[in-house]
Amino acid sequence: MYLIVGANGYLGHYMIKNILELTNENILAFDLNPPEDEKRENIEWIKGDITSIEDVEALNQRVRDENSLNIIYLAAYHHPDKVQENPKLAWNINIISLAKFLNIVENVNCLFYASTDTVYGEGSRDVKFKEADKTNPVNLYGVHKATAETLVNAYGYNVVRYPFLIGPSIVPHKKHFYDIIAETISRGETMDMFVDSYRSSLDFNQAAGLLIRLMESYRPDMKKIINIAGDQCLSKYDVGVMIAEKIGVDTGLIKPIATVSDNEIFVAKRSQTALLDNSYLKKYLSCESVLIQI
Repeated sequence: MYLIVGANGYLGHYMIKNILELTNENILAFDLNPPEDEKRENIEWIKGDITSIEDVEALNQRVRDENSLNIIYLAAYHHPDKVQENPKLAWNINIISLAKFLNIVENVNCLFYASTDTVYGEGSRDVKFKEADKTNPVNLYGVHKATAETLVNAYGYNVVRYPFLIGPSIVPHKKHFYDIIAETISRGETMDMFVDSYRSSLDFNQAAGLLIRLMESYRPDMKKIINIAGDQCLSKYDVGVMIAEKIGVDTGLIKPIATVSDNEIFVAKRSQTALLDNSYLKKYLSCESVLIQI
């Protein structure tokens, strides 16, 4: 059985999709705001607050008799600007609640915690970060994720670090940045996208599928931190052009802007470049390449 904690987000819904496509396992989907009209075979939605001890203990009672429990932990206070603006709330969700969850939930076969390239800090286009490299986050959100990783590893569980992820939303009634880009340029309007900030970007579907494949082949001697990332060095501008090509729209509608505009858009500092080495991922899954599939 799979338990997805924080299941009703963009990545969570792609996790559900890939579990159903790649396995025969049942899914428990735990979230504070489960979809009201979600009724599919093999999926049980559980309404619960990760910050509530009572809700987590009730969840543990539900899963403690499962023969093999695979947990995907996605719950987090995500947005770097909001983390900086609400540090105590973010700490409670990202660190305290995670620690209590790890200490309560039993009978775990494997647990994979979703982290981010933000923990590495500022990089360059010449070097890809390896999992063993020292973390040096440039904002509080990255500090929280690095701290959370330490907790997860201390319990003997696993961490995957994701890059910038994008793709069409499959969350009911909720658009993603991908959808906004596609809708904007489909109307013939331009879309500004950063041309000088680079990531090892992936689409949601592949990011989820690669993790499920890792979990299906899980063994205790796996590296405790694994980068799930693409091979390419891509700016958001590059990704925007890919979206335009995908939907058959003039790529000239994607307008390049520089990250010097960051201070007008973001509150918390961002790394300009953070590329990830995905050698361990390829080794475990016996694949030669990992390319974004927009």
